Amino acid sequence: MNVVFHLQVLFVLTPFAACQEHKVPASNPEISAQIDYKLEKSMVTTISCLSPKGSLPINYTLYRDTTLVNTLVAESRPRAEFVVNLSFSELLETLKCKADNGFGPKYSRGLIIDLSVNLTSKPDPPILGQQLALSCGVTFNTQQYEWYFVYPTKNTTNITGQNQYIIESTNVGIYYCSVYGYVSNGIEVLVQDLSVNLTSKPDPPIVGQQLALYCTVTYDTKENYTWYFVHPTKNMTKDTKQNQFIIEAANSGIYYCSVHGHFSNRIEVPEQDSSFQPVVVGVSVGAILLLILIIGLICYCCATKDLNRITRLC
Repeated sequence: MNVVFHLQVLFVLTPFAACQEHKVPASNPEISAQIDYKLEKSMVTTISCLSPKGSLPINYTLYRDTTLVNTLVAESRPRAEFVVNLSFSELLETLKCKADNGFGPKYSRGLIIDLSVNLTSKPDPPILGQQLALSCGVTFNTQQYEWYFVYPTKNTTNITGQNQYIIESTNVGIYYCSVYGYVSNGIEVLVQDLSVNLTSKPDPPIVGQQLALYCTVTYDTKENYTWYFVHPTKNMTKDTKQNQFIIEAANSGIYYCSVHGHFSNRIEVPEQDSSFQPVVVGVSVGAILLLILIIGLICYCCATKDLNRITRLC
């Protein structure tokens, strides 16, 4: 009888002991903050505390410096979320989470909700005309970012839910972002040497021959090169991705190019001077007449010498 009783007790206590053996102490909790919305003098903020390891239930306690803010018991999931209203001065105090599931308290790192906003870019520094990736960094989670683009001719503002903004082709200006009215540092796309230089091979160009034009700038760009051909009878414009343009047979006219709306110097292919032909003909005729005169003089001299000889013989 006693043996049966002991076996029954052992059968009942074995699962309980197994459960006790499998309980895991809570690990140091992770703490994070998300600002839900801004009031006139405070921020409504959700503070999350999470122990990645630990058997439930876990008792979480939120502290602001040494002041106890609230206590929650996480029974169905290992995370506790504290929704608190923090004044701007309280945001500067250190927040900490404590987790305890019966194995002793574990504490998180200290968290100060820094309201500063930091704007970074890739590439750094930005390059005019190239793609620019802007990242708006804060120490808390938020669902709204405001982007400000201050250009010489106009200003634009965009609101997104992401902390990154891609600009396919940058313009000269200053870029900012802000979160809850807190404005970041500015990133400036500087005015560079925007001059455009046009050169040619051969230099100077020759009508009817092949002409290679080179349109160069002092910076990297993915913008099109626009070519302008001003001829006496018609004008033409072409866009290319390359900064070189080959003309198989150059016509008389003026050639220039532009990048980002900035124009190059001009290269002129002059017309063939029609007055040059009579000059050439006149020079040629004069040379021929002079040659005939010289030959005539030589013949005369020779004939005179022969006549003198005949006279002496007689």
